[in-house]
Amino acid sequence: MQKRIAILKNTINLTRAKDWRLSFIPLIFGNLYLWLILFKISFDFKILWILFLSLTTSFGFAALGYFINEFFDKEDDFIAGKINKLQILDAYKQIILFVCILLFTFIPWAFLPFNKISIVLITIQVLLFIIYASYPFRLKKNKYLSGIIDSMYAYTIPLLLSYYTFYLVSRSDSFNPLILFTYSLLLLITGYRNITIHYINDIFKDKRVGLVTLPRHIGVKKTDSLLKICLLLEAIILFVFIMLIGQNYTGFYLLLFPFAYKLYKGFSQYLILKNKYIVTNFIRHIPDAYFQYYFPISILLLLIISNIRWAILLPIHLILFVPNFRFQPLISLWHRIHFRLYFNYIYYSYIRKTISWIINYSIFFLFLLFKVDLKKRNISAINYLKQKIK
Repeated sequence: MQKRIAILKNTINLTRAKDWRLSFIPLIFGNLYLWLILFKISFDFKILWILFLSLTTSFGFAALGYFINEFFDKEDDFIAGKINKLQILDAYKQIILFVCILLFTFIPWAFLPFNKISIVLITIQVLLFIIYASYPFRLKKNKYLSGIIDSMYAYTIPLLLSYYTFYLVSRSDSFNPLILFTYSLLLLITGYRNITIHYINDIFKDKRVGLVTLPRHIGVKKTDSLLKICLLLEAIILFVFIMLIGQNYTGFYLLLFPFAYKLYKGFSQYLILKNKYIVTNFIRHIPDAYFQYYFPISILLLLIISNIRWAILLPIHLILFVPNFRFQPLISLWHRIHFRLYFNYIYYSYIRKTISWIINYSIFFLFLLFKVDLKKRNISAINYLKQKIK
């Protein structure tokens, strides 16, 4: 059993599952919840099976992208001093891992609905993986195209594929091209901002292998301006997107509350920065919490409100897609409430009774010194003093 657990942990590390399980996979599932509402798909076990298959193929595509990238990055990672997970495996184990990833990616499509358009989208996704990382293309070294390609295979194509799949599931007549275009544009910019931040973080390692990414090419000042433009565009397009989907279901307007909160938080931090660059500040990650946490949870809650049976998805989502630190405020609140309840129980059950017993018997013995037995008189000390005063 322990050996199997160790193998599973190694597989998770090799596919870098921790990186994408809490980053863009939660957003993908937030999108699936959104499609369930937009296409008015009813709850049944067939849909739960579709969601499970969607989860499986999403994990597969994410792992496939990382595998291809790591496989062709071995030499550069060695020179740059980066850790390449595949270097610890021999060729035979790499083949086994690759085959397992392919099975996870494509077996679900034996059960998921698809047609020619689905096949085109899947083909584009795989081709983007290949031209981004493999030779002779290696477009990840192209300072202008690399960010766009990364954003497309990480965000845009998975969005289009999931939308079209659930469009086929629902057999709906409503395609909503404006909503789809707006949301695709939003996630394209979001992905571009995230890969730009990744390039910033790896700038010194990339320098060792002579890789000139866009931040290295344009410099700190222009990179800072690029991130500001991305953040501004994300805020504007996200607002437009919420307004568009709100026309289909007014409950979607509730997404404006976490949107306003993150906008306020980002703007407040920006004012504090004054003339400093945001490329090294957490403000550049402000939208990430919205897309990875607030958006999916909000959509899921709206789905549950529409049909309480969807609540079966809530614990699964919380376990799989929400990092532990997100629960810390709730845990702290519970500890405070639990401590107060426990303290009140101890106080009223033991401390207060003990203090009351000590005080009462001290008064009783004090009155005995003056030959007054309050118990025999069946009277309290206060009433006895009142009678004497009268």
